[in-house]
Amino acid sequence: MVTLPENLQLQRVDQTVVRIIPARFPQINLFERVAGAEDWDILYAVESLTNPRLRDEVGDIALVPPGERVFGPGASWIMAAFTHRPKPGQGGRFNAEFGTYYCASEEATAIAETTYHRARFLREARIDHTEIEMRVIRAYLGPTDLHDLCNLDDPAIYHLSDYSAGQLLGAQLQAQQSAGLIYDSVRHPGECCAVFKPSVLTNAVHLKYLTYTFENNTITKVEQTTKPA
Repeated sequence: MVTLPENLQLQRVDQTVVRIIPARFPQINLFERVAGAEDWDILYAVESLTNPRLRDEVGDIALVPPGERVFGPGASWIMAAFTHRPKPGQGGRFNAEFGTYYCASEEATAIAETTYHRARFLREARIDHTEIEMRVIRAYLGPTDLHDLCNLDDPAIYHLSDYSAGQLLGAQLQAQQSAGLIYDSVRHPGECCAVFKPSVLTNAVHLKYLTYTFENNTITKVEQTTKPA
C-alpha cells in the first residue's frame, strides 16, 4: 500500500474531455444496441452464437460492477476502456491491473500523451517507419469529484517513464471506490484524467481520425484523415 499524498483533495469536474485510441479498436455495437442491463445477457447470448469474435471485442463485462455499466449510443467507447485489463507491463500511469479511461481536457494534450506512448511502443518493437491511424473520441465527464493531483510536487507520481508509484496510488484509490484522478500532463501543458468508473462518463462520440507518422524513432507528423466515421 502506498501512502496517500498529504492534503489530497477532491475537485469537482463537469466538462467535455478528449480521448485518442487506435482506430483498429472497433465500435462494439452490442453496447450501442442494448438499452439497459436487463437486456444485456439475452442479446449477448444470442449474438455470441454467430460472432466468435464477440468475446474479444466486448471484453470481460464482469470487471465492471452492474451499477456502473452504461449502455446505449456511445457506450462502447466508454465501456471498452473498463472491460479490457491491461496486458502485463502495459498499464498506464495509474493502472496496472484494471481498466481506466484516460482522457484530457484539450485535444493537444491528448495528442501529446498518445504520441509519446505510440512512439515508445514502436521503438521497443524496432519498427523503422509506419503510419498509425488513431480515433478521436469526445465525451462528457461529470459532474463528479476526482482526486486532485494537479500541482502536486511528487517526482515519483510524475516520473516521465516509471509508473510504479502512480499505479500503486491508483490501485488504492480505485479500491476505495474513487471515481478517478485529475492530474497535470507531463507531455504538454494541460490536465488529464484517469477515470475509474464508466458511469461518470456520457455522450461519447467519434469526432475524427488522425494519422500519426513514425520515423527516426519519433512521431514526426500528426494529420487529420478524411474518411467516414
